[in-house]
Amino acid sequence: MKFTITHRNKKNQLLVSTKSLERFLGRIINDDARNTVENFREYVPYLTNGYDGYKDMPTWMHVHPAAEFQKSENGLLKMKKNNGVLLLTFVDINEDGGMDAIKQKVASLPSTLAAFVGADGISLHVLAKYALAKGTLPDEEVAADRIYKQAFLTFAPLYQTLVKAKMQMPEPSIFSDFLMTRDSFPYYREDALPLTLNEVFHGAEKPVESVDEKEADHSSGGVDNDRKELSDNIMSMIGFLCKKYDLRYNSVMKCTEYRPKEKDYWGYQPVDARVQKRMTLEVQLANIRVSINDVRNYLESDLLSTYNPVENFLFKCEGKWDGKDHIRALARTVPTDNPYWEDWFYTWFLAMVDQWRAYSHRKYGNSVAPLLISKQGYNKSTFCRSLVPPELQWGYNDNLVLSEKRQVLQAMCQSLVINLDEFNQISPQVQQGFLKNIIQLPSVKIKPPYGSHVQEFPRMASFIATSNMEDILSDPSGNRRFLGVELTGPIDVSQRPNYEQLYAQALSALRADEKTYFDAEQTRLIMANNRKFEVVSPVDQYFGLYFDLTDDAKQGEYLTAAEIFQELKSHIGSSLKLNSLIAFGRKLSQMPTIHRKRFNDGMRYLVVKKS
Repeated sequence: MKFTITHRNKKNQLLVSTKSLERFLGRIINDDARNTVENFREYVPYLTNGYDGYKDMPTWMHVHPAAEFQKSENGLLKMKKNNGVLLLTFVDINEDGGMDAIKQKVASLPSTLAAFVGADGISLHVLAKYALAKGTLPDEEVAADRIYKQAFLTFAPLYQTLVKAKMQMPEPSIFSDFLMTRDSFPYYREDALPLTLNEVFHGAEKPVESVDEKEADHSSGGVDNDRKELSDNIMSMIGFLCKKYDLRYNSVMKCTEYRPKEKDYWGYQPVDARVQKRMTLEVQLANIRVSINDVRNYLESDLLSTYNPVENFLFKCEGKWDGKDHIRALARTVPTDNPYWEDWFYTWFLAMVDQWRAYSHRKYGNSVAPLLISKQGYNKSTFCRSLVPPELQWGYNDNLVLSEKRQVLQAMCQSLVINLDEFNQISPQVQQGFLKNIIQLPSVKIKPPYGSHVQEFPRMASFIATSNMEDILSDPSGNRRFLGVELTGPIDVSQRPNYEQLYAQALSALRADEKTYFDAEQTRLIMANNRKFEVVSPVDQYFGLYFDLTDDAKQGEYLTAAEIFQELKSHIGSSLKLNSLIAFGRKLSQMPTIHRKRFNDGMRYLVVKKS
């Protein structure tokens, strides 16, 4: 039996080698000359956002125990020989006696081939043997992967019952791997016996006991037997459901999903109340004595593998960038005379992808939104939708009702791109208040449905907006939140974006610490660009009729906002409402070209009265 070891060199080339199990175990007894593993373990307590950011991680060795692989012509792993080895990883260990105690417990199962400490020093990897009924294993890669998944879903609960620790539940695959590690005392059983995939389901064949049999059981002091029966039925239920369905917990949508094994082309669907009741009936019809509460407890427990569709998609794109600028090429499909559009879109796109990584404890969110402005029929909404890859289209939202604040906050945790379609229909009050606030949030605090307290969730969504009108920005101080771009023609949506390269480029840029925000100079350009999209109120128009701006104090005079307002009112009359004075004063202070100076009676503005 040989394990496959892969890693990437500094040129991002995949290198593949193999080691026998015995040589591998000998390799991990001691660290390498640079003490790579020990140095990593010292940093682990500080890596609160995962291990990907650790300096040595891009070139770290990965060990694939399930099969012996070779490198194909297109640079991918190709199965050469099936090892029939299942990888199980335990974290959050609460076992008295720590790692050694867990090794002893898993060693009680004859199927345990090896057990050793993970690279981070706080996890434990267990290798278990499995096979089909006659001790055979499939030689074809697709079949081997399917059997591996079945073995994982079947036998993982068996090991979980032995250990007081949380089991990691990744998407099981014949390609599953762990980081090269160090353990001075790994457990190894040379003659481990494989678990066969049909043995765990024998409980499903067990007939239901009659009332007389059950009473006789009680009369013989069968309390312990009842407990054992309950335990057996629970295990049989888990085995039955895992044999019939692929189950996982979607950590983004916060729900359990299922897929029939015989109809995997259906894809995963949410387990709603009707599906849960059907599954309960299926289990009970298989003569397994459990209640709907037992089924619900399992479906809502952390025994199920956790699946993050966004993380999974980004992981597939990581390290695959071909060096071409795909993001700006996508921006160029939007025809505009704005010379800054490509660079602005590039920065916003990086911020969007960074937001998808849903890191906790962020200080800033993606606080800007492209605003596409044109007449109807220019493919604005189609372009916005095309930013999200097909497998993540559930994360595109273009029908958000901003007045439903709870819905908006929940969407910011579960959506990826929120399109504020028909932006001109959003009232000035909402623009200046709620929208201005939420667009810059780094995280969201809400009470989940049926929750007992408010929780903080990472924000995932970024905003984009479209409009058929030009004068739409009603908050001068808040217009820096929008990247206004006026289209000169329809957006070219004839070609499907290369999503893998788009997101691979973004991930490469983020790894290189390219900025995902707009600096002071860029913000100044954005605000200057957006002035032509601002709503011009009547009082602003009146100001232009009766006053000019100057930077020469000899030509003009310094007036307070009230004096300017009164002068306008003397010309216009009662149609100029007094309650506009505060807003008018704020507007004056935000004019970038007006000269202002503080006097004893307050701020005054340098203006020239028109004759």
